[in-house]
Amino acid sequence: MKYSVIFTALVLALCGLQSCIWEDRKACPACLTLDFSSVPENVERIYLVVKHRDGWTHMDTLLRQDFGTPYEAAVKKGGISVAAFGNIDRMQYDNGYTVPPGEQADSIYTCFLHEEYTSDLEYDTVTMHKNFIGLHIRVLKEALPGDSIRLSITSPSIGYSIGGEIAEGKFAHTPERIPETPENSGYFQYISRITRQKDSSLSLEISAVEGDYTGTITEIGLSRHLEEAGIDMNAEELGDLYMTVDFSRSTISVSPEDWGNINNTMEIEI
Repeated sequence: MKYSVIFTALVLALCGLQSCIWEDRKACPACLTLDFSSVPENVERIYLVVKHRDGWTHMDTLLRQDFGTPYEAAVKKGGISVAAFGNIDRMQYDNGYTVPPGEQADSIYTCFLHEEYTSDLEYDTVTMHKNFIGLHIRVLKEALPGDSIRLSITSPSIGYSIGGEIAEGKFAHTPERIPETPENSGYFQYISRITRQKDSSLSLEISAVEGDYTGTITEIGLSRHLEEAGIDMNAEELGDLYMTVDFSRSTISVSPEDWGNINNTMEIEI
């Protein structure tokens, strides 16, 4: 009887092992390992979204101290989109991240991967890229009508979907004037952040403010100036634009680096 019990147990064990060996692994999840070790130092936090083509979604948050450790997640096998959004502050989640009405974009870094994960063990590297444009705008005070000015920046591009597509909506931001310093004492200076642009509709309106009166001085299409500064909307990473508006000469000067490297001057209509 003793040997019969042992024999039965061995048969059951072998049957179980055979079942594991011959099991169809397609329905089993894949262990996906993501490498975040190359994330730039100025990215402090990442919101991660992993989405299967059938709608299955995994979401998580990684902090700076997590980037050095390989990230592992069990995911459904098949077509997977991996979206990593860095430095999210005020942008809102809606199957991606978009700029709320009246706000500017965050200093957003992103990575978008689209892969077929079919093995039990899968590996990928997350490479984050700067995906916003800082608009550094200053207006020479000389010959400027009114007591002050107001800037309004508008665009139909408001963020990014999980798949990396540009999200469309209404972007309208009125930046606050930067406090005057010895370095910018002759200018009204402003900063606004925008996301990657879908078309050439990006516009800057400059208005004069005098008491209770506000009147438009000029409206400037900015897409052309971005191109002339070398900012390519199809590039992996986006740069910044530095723009000086001089109404006394009816000119705009632009640069992709800083105020001291103005590489283009063009006339504008006022």
